[in-house]
Amino acid sequence: MSTQYQMDQTFAMWRILVGALIIIAIYVLGLFSVGLFLNGTAGIDFNQGSQSTLIVFLVSFIPVWLTTGAVTRVLFGFSLPQLYGRSGKIQWLDFRVAFLYVFVCVLALELLVFVAIWMMGAPPYMRNAAVPITDWLTYLLPFLIFVFIQIGAEELFFRGYLLRLIYSHKASLLWAVYVPSFLFGLAHLDPITYGVNSVLYVLNTTVTGVILCFITLWRGNIAMAMGIHFAVNTFAILIIGQGDTPIGSGAALWLSNIAPKSVTMGASMVVITVVEIVLYSIWARRGYGALIPSEAR
Repeated sequence: MSTQYQMDQTFAMWRILVGALIIIAIYVLGLFSVGLFLNGTAGIDFNQGSQSTLIVFLVSFIPVWLTTGAVTRVLFGFSLPQLYGRSGKIQWLDFRVAFLYVFVCVLALELLVFVAIWMMGAPPYMRNAAVPITDWLTYLLPFLIFVFIQIGAEELFFRGYLLRLIYSHKASLLWAVYVPSFLFGLAHLDPITYGVNSVLYVLNTTVTGVILCFITLWRGNIAMAMGIHFAVNTFAILIIGQGDTPIGSGAALWLSNIAPKSVTMGASMVVITVVEIVLYSIWARRGYGALIPSEAR
């Protein structure tokens, strides 16, 4: 069994769990405190889509980076970069390749959705009047940095901290991949916005989490998972956002007319999940001859 993503030493499961709880607690308390403070002093309504709401949400992930670094140093005695992979570095070539490949795939899928729905007489997108193109170009680079902070924090925690430490403990796929991926899916549970479709959203993000874990195990580094995540979130936050959500409508050039609680939205989540599985299967079969990494048992 290949061990390229395992660490040279194992750590007690209670330490891994305590560290995870500390990271989550600091993030939740920080987000709640900042939100409460800004709502009271600056009058920011976090139920409304705006650039301010989006910025607060994205930069709220900075404590995840900081706390994870502190936890790994204090509880485990190694530095944060060791969570990237055995090399201790992010493999930027993997990141770039994954970003470009997935961004093109998402763009192609969105174009197919546009044509299909437009032919039925209901344009799926509309121009976001609150975001002039000149303003969008001005804040594009800062927002790309903010999006990287957000996706990087999630990958660092789920595919770096949880996956690498539990996997190094030689745990089964259940504990190393599937349980953390289900928690990743639950983190996206939003019944207020998506209604019954929130179940499909959790299913989609859980499947995505499993795929990202497998890709990370194949590559021995979190870079490719980061590139995929960065492409998807960049598109959803800065290109075509969800018009009925505070986060999705703050900085996107276009907004989706598909209601989050609609049957169409639910169907699209199912289709996207199937497409993800198919694309991963093709990639894994061609590159490694198997769907599940041999090193992941």
